Amino acid sequence: MRIRVGGNESGDGGAELTGRFADWLARDRSVGRHVTMTRERSATADGGMSGDLLEWIGLTLSTGFSAAGLIYSHLNFRASLPPRQRPGAQMVVEHNGVRLVIEEGSAEDAARLVRLLGTTTATPGGDAAGRAGSVDGEDTGEGAGGDS
Repeated sequence: MRIRVGGNESGDGGAELTGRFADWLARDRSVGRHVTMTRERSATADGGMSGDLLEWIGLTLSTGFSAAGLIYSHLNFRASLPPRQRPGAQMVVEHNGVRLVIEEGSAEDAARLVRLLGTTTATPGGDAAGRAGSVDGEDTGEGAGGDS
């Protein structure tokens, strides 16, 4: 599974928020001790200096991980931001090619995240075999490249 903060578009602001959230998770005992975290940085295409932007936080989950704990940690992180930054501090979760955007951190968001983590499995072709639906049955996001 991998996550980032900053909505659907990546950029300097999202990279900064993602980096700050990675630091936040590392200090959060309810989440940090149940995951192994890697910082996935963008590759430089033209030899420029932009290759150090943090695009994603890779999380490998262990026993005791709580999806609700991750959402609660994100809500606390978001509340710590200046009011002007809060609307853009969505958490984007990607797992087995399915992307889910967590905006409000509601019980429905937690249920969607649990379904995403529990029902999607990688197939030999690398596609997601299941899709996490929202509570009303709609698709939660488009497929995206990358593994967790």
